[in-house]
Amino acid sequence: MLLNHCDKVPWQDDHREQIPPTHILLVEDNPGDVFLVNALLNQMELPPYEVTQVDSLSAAFQCLEIDDFDVALLDLGLPDSQGMETLLGLQEKAPGLPTVVLTGLEDEALSAQLVRQGAQDYLVKGQISQSWLKSAIAHAIARSKWLEEQYQKERQLQQSNWALQYRVRECKNELAHMNDQLHLLEARSSTDALTGIANRYGFEQYLKREWLQARRDQRPLSVIMVDIDYFKQFNDSCGHPGGDECLKQVAQSLKAALKRPLDLIARYGGEEFVAILPDTVQHGAVKLATKMGARVKALAIRHPNSAVSSWVTASFGVASVIPTQKASSVDLIEQADRALYRAKTAGRDRIAYFQPPNFVTQPID
Repeated sequence: MLLNHCDKVPWQDDHREQIPPTHILLVEDNPGDVFLVNALLNQMELPPYEVTQVDSLSAAFQCLEIDDFDVALLDLGLPDSQGMETLLGLQEKAPGLPTVVLTGLEDEALSAQLVRQGAQDYLVKGQISQSWLKSAIAHAIARSKWLEEQYQKERQLQQSNWALQYRVRECKNELAHMNDQLHLLEARSSTDALTGIANRYGFEQYLKREWLQARRDQRPLSVIMVDIDYFKQFNDSCGHPGGDECLKQVAQSLKAALKRPLDLIARYGGEEFVAILPDTVQHGAVKLATKMGARVKALAIRHPNSAVSSWVTASFGVASVIPTQKASSVDLIEQADRALYRAKTAGRDRIAYFQPPNFVTQPID
């Protein structure tokens, strides 16, 4: 059925009433071709077709502004547009409209170019049959729907990927924040609140790691136990605030004596401190303990009730070992503790270490 000026009249056959018509925009200025197309469509039983025919591209644009179409039959040679520009102009106006091109040339290069530019199919004028026309219209609509479905699926997949990437970034940020919080909690749980150095828990965790590493590498590991001399008497004389301040200053002076990143000083308990020295032999540990003792003295904290000095001093016990499968880190700590006991019983303000067969003590210069 041929309609002009964008007017449409649906098919009235009773057997077609239940099937919605296919809306066709026929853009053709040749009356003979218009008659042929309509004659072929009139001969088809199903589906019903509703044709709107215009003779120029501008008229087609006007129809597209006021109505929707299922497919366009487009002649490339129109009064106001010629060649490929006709197809491109229609696509720009109606990007999703399936288009079958009507051409008077049987040119394979042109047909390939038409398909590349977005035409669903093409028909050569003079060779159009009823079956070809019906097939071209049906395939154009079906292919356009399929392409739209693929586009929507791809778009949904892209949106899902964006959402997933956003969620992954959120999870990474949350994980980074949780790790920061965990590290903060670990640092707090491993730090002595009073002195600002590692506490006993932090020391024990660090000792476990360094013991295993030294055992794997068969490298020496040394420990220095430190005890402030006559600290109870100092507390009794100077009071609790004075004792806390003394502990802080001694802790920081011991920490300042450590120059390597892997060395650790910790508060072991009360007025006792302990240092872990990876990859350090006994001679090196004794040398470091001597520097520590000198730094404590250099603080010049007056001690009114010390039996060895008018100033705060400390005693040191040194132990070193190359870990083995049969030994444990507890053995190393016990040996350093015994050495500290020897330093204290030998008069304090000195260093003690085990030199087979006996413990050796030496004063701090």
